[in-house]
Amino acid sequence: MPKIVIDGEEIEAREGQSVLQAASEHGIDIPHFCYHPRLKVAGNCRMCLVEIEKVPKLQVACGTPVREGMVVSTSSERVIKARRAVLEFLLLQHPLDCPICDQCGECTLQDYCFRYGASRSRYNFPKQRFARLDIGPDLVRDQNRCLRCTRCIRFLRDVAGSEEFCLSERGGHAEVGPYLEKPVTSPFSMNLVEICPVGALTSKHFRFRGRPWLLQQVRTLCPGCSRGCNVIAWHDGRRILRLTPAVNEEVNREWLCNPGRLTIEREQDQLRLEEESPADAVGEAVRALGTIPGERVAVLVSGRLGNEDLYAVAKLAREVLGTRWLATVPVQSDERPFGPLDEPLPNWFIRADKTPNGRGAGEITTAGEHVEAAELARAIKAGEVSALLAFAANPLEELAAEELGEALGKLDLLLAAATHANGFTEMARLVLPLSGPFENEGSYTNEAGRVQRLRQVLPAAGDRRPAWQLAQQLAVGLGAPGWNFASAAQVMAELATKVDAFAGIASDDLGDGGVLLGATGEQAAVETGDSHARVDTDDAH
Repeated sequence: MPKIVIDGEEIEAREGQSVLQAASEHGIDIPHFCYHPRLKVAGNCRMCLVEIEKVPKLQVACGTPVREGMVVSTSSERVIKARRAVLEFLLLQHPLDCPICDQCGECTLQDYCFRYGASRSRYNFPKQRFARLDIGPDLVRDQNRCLRCTRCIRFLRDVAGSEEFCLSERGGHAEVGPYLEKPVTSPFSMNLVEICPVGALTSKHFRFRGRPWLLQQVRTLCPGCSRGCNVIAWHDGRRILRLTPAVNEEVNREWLCNPGRLTIEREQDQLRLEEESPADAVGEAVRALGTIPGERVAVLVSGRLGNEDLYAVAKLAREVLGTRWLATVPVQSDERPFGPLDEPLPNWFIRADKTPNGRGAGEITTAGEHVEAAELARAIKAGEVSALLAFAANPLEELAAEELGEALGKLDLLLAAATHANGFTEMARLVLPLSGPFENEGSYTNEAGRVQRLRQVLPAAGDRRPAWQLAQQLAVGLGAPGWNFASAAQVMAELATKVDAFAGIASDDLGDGGVLLGATGEQAAVETGDSHARVDTDDAH
């Protein structure tokens, strides 16, 4: 591997690396706008100019490969002067609207101007103005702020596989935006908000709603599908205002689809159930279950629950109720493979299975007596069960059977434990509110079998509670011994001893990378990666 010297420090670079990549790996910061580690090199912003010994002109660090013996200066007087000139050129037409720009606090142009820019502008003429453009259901383009770095063009073309952006006109009239001002339809278009180094592309869903330095951040998982993408949830203590991608090389790299980002609207804005639930609903459920033989009680669970929730509910069904009628809501199959990650995003990213823990539900409920969902539907219609307990499931929609509503209406007990109101909660005799995925601690198992940490973003309000806690309350009420879980981590500890696929997995070992099912010992330690749950604002962008 070639050895080079950067700012007097000898470092060992990897063959084929650029100067910027080698410097970044060794903690040496070279400012840049157009370069992005996930995109092809463009070399058009000229901000990363460096001085190389025996080379007469300054060179772009992002496009200059390292070679043995290279001596580089990133902070010489000549380099600093060039950076100031580049910034002065970029600011000629750039509006000074930082106080109202959504990128304020996360803008690299702001940061570089503070470090290298002049305190006064020599440009005294009227600035060029472009009209603000609505470019689809999720984005707004403000060309006045654009640096023409072309990151957005390269992302849509090379990563998202959707050539919807272009650079039109020339010189000072050049514009970056959609072809013929057509709406951007890519399901990954909101990644452009993070891709853009300034505030030229902003999210309609977050514009003017909060400032990054006033928000708290928690790393957790997207509940939108079985991919299990890692996200940063930004909240103000009351509501989650946005989701942005968190890096996980094995799952989503650093991308997040539009539907995944908007799961916060579904989880927070729909009707919640605490207003509908009687205060003594658990006691009433216990009394009702005490009058029905356990073998006539059916339990239906969904992959929307975490691993810990699923295990506790399955334990309630098998060990306390003693029923064989335990079933999991069917998941949508996806014929596409889970990877590879080097193909365009549409080929591997969004999954047909919209349950975040369908794989976990399958592993846990099949580790013991259970029935298929279709068999449970048949038993309900045939009158073989007298009570149905549905946890985060809507049997009216998710059981493959016709005329099930009429059969359900004849049961002695319908209990719906759910996060949102639906047709089944309206007909159920008892409705118990569950906390949502952003209110829970626990874990999901994605489609590839990677168990990942689900962290609580906001505390659950009202009577909402996790499903494992509700299952424990029902079990204790029915007189079952040994139910003394104090946390989801304790449930996981027992789960790891009872279900072979989860053997050796502990909540504290999941970290930020997660652990593959069956990976234990040294392999599990390698899988976990960094384990910082809360993120510093400066590092999250």
